[in-house]
Amino acid sequence: MTDVPADDQGGDPACWMHRVCGECGRLADEDPPTRCPSCGAQLEVD
Repeated sequence: MTDVPADDQGGDPACWMHRVCGECGRLADEDPPTRCPSCGAQLEVD
């Protein structure tokens, strides 16, 4: 394994819970604040 700076490692975050709609449970396509693409509920920043 090569030494790669943390900024260059990329990848997905460890947790997507902030994107889960509380109304229908669907995963939003972008980080809050946004609307759920399925039911239209507003997703807020915690």
